[in-house]
Amino acid sequence: MKILLVLALAFSIQSLAGQQTIAISDFQSLNNTSWKGNLMYVNYGDGKEVQLRTTMQIKVKGNKIIRSIQYTDEPSANSKSNIIISKDGRYLGKESVVEKIIEKNGDMQLITRLEGKDNNRPAIMTMTYVITDTTFSVTKKVSYKDSEEVLIRNKFSYSKL
Repeated sequence: MKILLVLALAFSIQSLAGQQTIAISDFQSLNNTSWKGNLMYVNYGDGKEVQLRTTMQIKVKGNKIIRSIQYTDEPSANSKSNIIISKDGRYLGKESVVEKIIEKNGDMQLITRLEGKDNNRPAIMTMTYVITDTTFSVTKKVSYKDSEEVLIRNKFSYSKL
């Protein structure tokens, strides 16, 4: 029994030590940038893909990433968000950091996860951020807890201006 407890503790410590973290410096290249692109989303009503033209501006202040998004053809949907990086670097807003890969050229892929609801169904949302010198994308995949169904709910794709 003691051996099992020691093994469980060892695996727990190893798991905590291996958790990916982020820092505001990972996003500094986005500070004071402007982007043009589109949002693809799957409509809840009929399941069809919809494309919207968008522009975005990003500022980095303190431990926050401030995104302003404008929808060219739907200005009433314009939004501004403040995404806070947790002090321990394990969260991007409410999303837990799962994986961070930084390539030699500085390109970054970040995968985060959030539990919640999608289409009024319990789900796990997985976001994949890909940031390069000239492109920025966020893909949201939804995995429903009551089925094996996985779908891409939306994807923002941008090119730097």
